Amino acid sequence: MTNALMDIGELRTRAAARGRAPAGGRPGAATLTLGADGAGLPTAAELTALLSRVPVAGVRLAEPADFPALPDHMLVRLIALIRECSSIGARVTWSLILGADQLDLVPRLDHLPAPGALTVRGEGGAPVGEWRSAGTFGLLYFRKGPAFLSVVDQRPDSRGQVVVDDPAMTDVFLQALEGCAWAEAARTPRHAAAARDLVDAGLLLRVGDQCVTLPVHMRSWPLGAALLGGTLASAGKRTDEVKG
Repeated sequence: MTNALMDIGELRTRAAARGRAPAGGRPGAATLTLGADGAGLPTAAELTALLSRVPVAGVRLAEPADFPALPDHMLVRLIALIRECSSIGARVTWSLILGADQLDLVPRLDHLPAPGALTVRGEGGAPVGEWRSAGTFGLLYFRKGPAFLSVVDQRPDSRGQVVVDDPAMTDVFLQALEGCAWAEAARTPRHAAAARDLVDAGLLLRVGDQCVTLPVHMRSWPLGAALLGGTLASAGKRTDEVKG
């Protein structure tokens, strides 16, 4: 059976007409369909707020995310939206086009939900089986503490679990959740150093003059995660591996 489709305008209208959906409520029957060209795209924070009022069966990008064609500010915004879908447990359906010179993005993004199709421009389709989130849950996520962020990084060659408690680094990490200009994130010498350290740690992705935070905000552990191989790591253990 094909789900009904809902665009962002209808979702905003429905959300304005009702209060917050009951916690644990059943997902809606409609699939939210978003364009990938930037027209009407919600921010990650808006998407979370809207779907807390109007649950949907899933989120679908109507057009492939064409990274070579997208301007940098749209590219980071799309990454933020896909990351946010994972954060709130919304199933996201999308496909990805990369340039041959962008393949290094795959190991930095494959903790996000796997695309249904991956195309390398000029080379054709590529297998998505190596997209690590397809086989392992919870590769890169964070939780908020009272004055720190606990980041669990289970990617190869990662630092495991780190605590971010430097104020400048925390500012950059949180500001870039929506995707933002590098100049805004690195607005002071201290913030610039923090942003570079986050990039070096693989927690922030810089794309041209834009940047976006990569770890998923783990608000709750999805049902069935244990069956997929995830383990609930404890939050807050200091390692101080990331320096501000």
